[in-house]
Amino acid sequence: MRIAIVGTRGIPAKYGGFETFAEELSIRLVKSGHEVAVQCDAGSYTANDYKGVKLFFTGFTKDSHPVKYYLTGMRWALRDYDIILVATTFGSYFYFLKWFRKKIIITNTDGLESRREKWALPQKIYIKLSELLAVLQSDYLIADSAGIFKYLKKNYPFAERKIRTIEYGAEIVDSYIPSVLGKYGLEPDSYYLVVCRLEPENNIAMIIDGYRNAVTEKSLVIVGNITNTRYLRNIISDLNDPQIRFLGGIYDKKVLNSLRFACKAYIHGHSVGGTNPSLLEAMGCGNIAICHDNAFNREVTCGAQLYFSNISELSDNINKVENLPADESDRYKKSGIDRIHDYYNWDLIFQKYSALLGIVSVK
Repeated sequence: MRIAIVGTRGIPAKYGGFETFAEELSIRLVKSGHEVAVQCDAGSYTANDYKGVKLFFTGFTKDSHPVKYYLTGMRWALRDYDIILVATTFGSYFYFLKWFRKKIIITNTDGLESRREKWALPQKIYIKLSELLAVLQSDYLIADSAGIFKYLKKNYPFAERKIRTIEYGAEIVDSYIPSVLGKYGLEPDSYYLVVCRLEPENNIAMIIDGYRNAVTEKSLVIVGNITNTRYLRNIISDLNDPQIRFLGGIYDKKVLNSLRFACKAYIHGHSVGGTNPSLLEAMGCGNIAICHDNAFNREVTCGAQLYFSNISELSDNINKVENLPADESDRYKKSGIDRIHDYYNWDLIFQKYSALLGIVSVK
């Protein structure tokens, strides 16, 4: 089959979860005998293919022209490919282009994007409409967690037959690069780590306050792209604590894995969305995970980590981690690794997509 992946920033993955997903899935599809191509940001890579996967470069980046990025990607994919796998619902405004073509569109709906606080009302309406159009026009919908499946089923019961639950995967990491920690002046077990977009629904302010109220001499290290938003300006302007360090955006997998592997614990503040890749990657690094308490995070961790819904609960959990006996600490770490090994591994995720594509091929 000829398969195109549209709407990611491209591979090899340098940005986030969707890009990692596109890389891991496309390489396995090629090895299985399929012809696969991935849409990419302009200038994101120097070759026209990557490990057998063809690369389609737009003349601009997704960040600079997001709507045009999906339009360009859909036109390209519908012209040359039989199955189009689209990252998020934002490409659905252009699904009508397939009306006179025998093409299959599979949409990975991502999380509850319209609930993000960063969007103004007109943007939320635009996003909600894109979701509806994706539900109506896609041949199949991918929910990346049981929680997202329930949301789609409840809000669009007529589309239940289209929905498949297929999560993301992660690798198990068993070592770190000492020079990476040295670059940032860090020592193993000397810091708590946060890796996320610095946005309201990821509860950065709550995490900082919870950390400040805890009894610890360890640092709080926050990895995320520092943007000029009111939310972030308000947080940073009130900070005067050398123990709280913003490292900016880091997209090198080896660097991120080293920072994760060596931290005391990983703090996960995401409150909107399904299976979040950052949490999976932390679990794969053997981190104790202190997670915002919601159905999505409990699903991913199988209820076996630590959870907070306010500043006080986060402080209490940090204090608990500070005083965990070694055997209990190892139990939390092993639980995360086992969850990745048994459920959130890329080979298993690939098998689920292969099963779906098997249905698609005989449609």
